[in-house]
Amino acid sequence: MTENVDIYLRRGPGSQYAYTNAVKAGEKVTELEKSADGKYTRIQLPNGSSAWIESNKLKDQPSLRVLVPTLESKLAEYKDKVDNAEQYRQNAINDYSEKLKQAEQTIESLQARNKELEQINKSQDTKLESMLNQVDDKRRDLIVTWFTYGGLVAGGGFLLGLILPAIMPGRRKKDRWMR
Repeated sequence: MTENVDIYLRRGPGSQYAYTNAVKAGEKVTELEKSADGKYTRIQLPNGSSAWIESNKLKDQPSLRVLVPTLESKLAEYKDKVDNAEQYRQNAINDYSEKLKQAEQTIESLQARNKELEQINKSQDTKLESMLNQVDDKRRDLIVTWFTYGGLVAGGGFLLGLILPAIMPGRRKKDRWMR
């Protein structure tokens, strides 16, 4: 594996400079500057010292030393999911059947409540129609009563108009102003 290889670092940006230090392949370093021709990069090591390395030996992505444990943990997680897929599926089926039963119970209770409300509505309609009929009957009775009173007043007035002139004494002819 290339992760166990040492990469030698130089004192300056070029092959004419002596080796000063070494770093393991895949170790994380910080880029400080590049040489004028871009072939070398000055880096800071985890211990705080700095040195020059060939730019083509640097990578932006994490090394295999970092990636492999992450990938292994994800692989173990997926293997666990595959191994327990039947259990997950059965749990999901149980959850859905429980939700379905609850929904069916809710539907049944709502249908029963709907029938109950329809019966109450029919009863209220019957009561309302009965009350409207009573109001119409009362209105007719009131009209007949007032018509009867009006007739009595008119009849009484007619009778008074006939009776009063016969009872009252007539006028004297001398009181007239015109001759």
